[in-house]
Amino acid sequence: MSLSKSLILLLPVGLLVGGCPAETEETETTTTTTDTSCKADAGCAGTPDTPLCDVPSGECVALPPGHQLGWKDGSPGTVALVVINEPDKVREAVDLGFNPSNPAQLWVVNRKDDSVILIDNPGQPNVQWVRMRDPAASHFMDRPPAIAWGVVLPEWGQTFAVCGDGDNGGDDFMGPALFTANLDVFAKQTPGGLGSHLDMLHSTTFCRGIAHVEASVYFAFNSNKRSLDRYDFVVDHGPGNDDHSDGKIMRYVPGTVLGVDNIPSHLVYRPADKQLYVADTGNKRIARLDTMTGVVGSSFGGLEPIDERRVVNDAVIVDVVPPGTLEAPSGIELHDDLIFVTDHATSRFYAFDLAGQKIRHLDTGLPPGSLAGFTFGPDDKIYFTDILTSRVYRIDPLF
Repeated sequence: MSLSKSLILLLPVGLLVGGCPAETEETETTTTTTDTSCKADAGCAGTPDTPLCDVPSGECVALPPGHQLGWKDGSPGTVALVVINEPDKVREAVDLGFNPSNPAQLWVVNRKDDSVILIDNPGQPNVQWVRMRDPAASHFMDRPPAIAWGVVLPEWGQTFAVCGDGDNGGDDFMGPALFTANLDVFAKQTPGGLGSHLDMLHSTTFCRGIAHVEASVYFAFNSNKRSLDRYDFVVDHGPGNDDHSDGKIMRYVPGTVLGVDNIPSHLVYRPADKQLYVADTGNKRIARLDTMTGVVGSSFGGLEPIDERRVVNDAVIVDVVPPGTLEAPSGIELHDDLIFVTDHATSRFYAFDLAGQKIRHLDTGLPPGSLAGFTFGPDDKIYFTDILTSRVYRIDPLF
């Protein structure tokens, strides 16, 4: 820091005060300027908006795009993987998300025992966690691959949806289920024995991913029909009921996407342009579905009476990251106009721009098969699950 001093002489503004000569005062003041020159990152510690040192120019600069993965060469030593939750047993944690109505609460979904772990104050000294399982989870939350937060409903509060990676014992009666995060309702049994779910529709067997769109509308990755299915619960039926008559299902691009057994294929929706981004695991690509394209066509059969069930013809789906970069894309999120992805096969994170150009990557150093879902926390850091250990980690880039 450089310090400059200047002497300011205050001259009398009038020679007489009350008929007497005015006294003159000499006051010394200091002004401070910040030296933005640097030789290493440590020299930028005093400028939090520009914490990195650009050594060639000697200037402190802002963090680069995709900095949540670090900003060096992407090797494991460029970040710290901080354990946020160490479970008491392996439950195959596959996805997680911060409760939008309570950002200090992190929900983790586990596919091995169809349960959720609620972590309060993750990463803080007063952290606490509890395991919860809906009494009817074997159907309504069967091997969940992902969690998708929805809207706040007047009667039930914050909602979320999951889907099941199974076929209900062989009859294919599976699809997304809607829940409330209200702990006075969630995971409580209801008189009919159907648990606490608010709604469920059944046309997506072996679901591998789910994303919220708007209201009570979600997209699901249908690994059985190799399609992307749009579900509208319309009005929920309340905890533990089973009236699905107002439901609507639209099936996009059947035969186009490809799931892989035991690997989630996550989805994320971009409201700004109504595009759905897909971790198309089996096709080793990131795809983008234009949800505004296509023509509603013929109906298709199902195992329950609902309002509408139709195929959407000629919807446009394109490669964003074509095959060749990713081996088994699994988790996917949009953040800062970048596409962040996990590769299940290599346990690497990637960041791409919306045109599919690679911005950076991070090799976590974890064994292959560790990565699936992840999320961004209120602190702008990445939190992710390790399927193999069920740990929850936070990525802390190292300066």
